[in-house]
Amino acid sequence: MNLLDEFARNAETAGFVVHRGAAPEIEGAGISRAMFGLADTGSVVLAAAPGEPRARSLLPAVHVSLLAEDRILPGLAELFEAVGDDLPSALAIVTGPSRSADIEQHLVVGVHGPGEVHVVLTPAAASPPTMSEGQSLGHGS
Repeated sequence: MNLLDEFARNAETAGFVVHRGAAPEIEGAGISRAMFGLADTGSVVLAAAPGEPRARSLLPAVHVSLLAEDRILPGLAELFEAVGDDLPSALAIVTGPSRSADIEQHLVVGVHGPGEVHVVLTPAAASPPTMSEGQSLGHGS
């Protein structure tokens, strides 16, 4: 299985709705560009920057991440190798919708972030973005 298929399968298992090519039109959704995807967990990696504020992925009830197919890495080790010493002020690894459980382990979705999450797999970028370029490719709601 290739990285793209592994990512899509694991992202769906984690609770993402996976789209290929075109983003869904969802009124009020926060839209951001993922810096990377992690195939082993189906996670998207979001980096905070002036053009990519964290509020887009945290405040709306629905969040859509745009992820270029060529930005999918096998796992966490490869992520830290790719980022190196150029860490942003905030790096979030999102694996599905927000989940929280109380002391009795009653699971609630969407309490501390979006309850519905989508990832849109887009064709490979013409040239891979650098850390600062990738952060400036934001989309807003």
